[in-house]
Amino acid sequence: MSNIIKLSFTFALALSVLFGCSNDDTKSNAYSEKTNNQSNETNKKDSQNKEDKQNTSANQEDIKMNQEVKPLPTSTNEIFTYPNGSLAGTSVFGSKEAEEQLFKTMPKLPEDADEETIELYFNNVVAMYWSGFTNPSTLVDKWKLYSLGSPDMEDPRYQFKENYNVEIVLDASGSMAKKVDGKTQMDLAKDAIDNFVGALPDNAKVGLRVYGHKGTGSDADKQLSCNSSELIYQVSPYDSSTFKQALDSVQPKGWTPITLALETAQKDLAKYPADKSNNIVFLVSDGIETCDGDPVAAAKKLVDSNISPILNVIGFNVDADGQKQLKDVAKAANGIYTDISDQKQLTEEFKRVEEIAKRWEEWKANSMRKADALKVERSFEALGFTNEWYSKQIKLTNNIGGSITKLYNSDRISKEQREALEAKEDEFELFLEESGKEVEDYLNSMNDKSFETMKKEIDEKYQVK
Repeated sequence: MSNIIKLSFTFALALSVLFGCSNDDTKSNAYSEKTNNQSNETNKKDSQNKEDKQNTSANQEDIKMNQEVKPLPTSTNEIFTYPNGSLAGTSVFGSKEAEEQLFKTMPKLPEDADEETIELYFNNVVAMYWSGFTNPSTLVDKWKLYSLGSPDMEDPRYQFKENYNVEIVLDASGSMAKKVDGKTQMDLAKDAIDNFVGALPDNAKVGLRVYGHKGTGSDADKQLSCNSSELIYQVSPYDSSTFKQALDSVQPKGWTPITLALETAQKDLAKYPADKSNNIVFLVSDGIETCDGDPVAAAKKLVDSNISPILNVIGFNVDADGQKQLKDVAKAANGIYTDISDQKQLTEEFKRVEEIAKRWEEWKANSMRKADALKVERSFEALGFTNEWYSKQIKLTNNIGGSITKLYNSDRISKEQREALEAKEDEFELFLEESGKEVEDYLNSMNDKSFETMKKEIDEKYQVK
């Protein structure tokens, strides 16, 4: 190993240690944020009492609690299969939508509610805000993607080729108008996409296809909307003004024809066969296929075609049904599924492919990365996985705590019931923290193994189906 490579590797390891230390700071800051949020919420009780009581339905007695809610996970394995809630990705703080749904869903508890009823009540609150924790098996897929170009990769899709093409297939259905942190999901996606394509190497090509962008979500417009999928930026080198003009023209409108979008994406890249091209397709969707198609079959057909792309499926605040279908789509294409709830996570997913594109550019100039450097990058990916886990944990427990406070302020629960629910919150938070640490330690022990061994062992340990 040359002195330059040794210095580079030493620097990379130093960075890894530095970021590992910062992980504790991340957790500490996150828990501090949680404490501050709950403290502020409690301090505002008097002023919020009036507002929350105004939001309380006059017919509280008519609200029925969901008796069929899925029991909360009690093992790490169950965390990965628990379905997204109706308010996944939403914060109870400052969100009228979340507050309204909370008051429409959670009834007033009887004064003599028993332990079983309080348990059910708590489960309903958690289930509303649950946003899926990423299965460690997915991280192995991302490690594999991040190692694109390594001479050790046997899958031809992961070996560098003459051309590097990225196509983004963007959901423009009406539900993309849903707001997250004050901005629509569509606007958040646009910002992340624009930043991503602008950072790709000059020699890379990019395409942008939208679907569900015509008509409305009404039954009368279903046929029009379900037949709408358009390549609004041809697969070509990036031109900032032309791309931005195309991206700005997209507005959330209609239904969700995922099947049509995947079928047409295959045609977009047809002149770039896999033997000479690295083709990467991002499918961004916030819900299930609503146009009677079969997106799983379309995904299988896509990966079996002459372009054989790596398919990255991104579920943007999807519900339980959407989450299941999009996971099946990714699995059918031997691709990657990622659950995201905000712009930061979407940007991080694009960032991975941006970094791979830079390596491809280096490869074109006859500069390949060494195996040791890839190992360090895996460590960074594991760190990112851990930080994402704790970020989701803090957001979830903030929502639980905030909701308990709002339910108390609106006279839906008594002081004693509030204390019982908060005790359950503390217990559940500890469970999530311990599970996160378990997964973190396990992933760190996997780094030296081959992808095939890692995948097999993780699938067996966490019972991935």
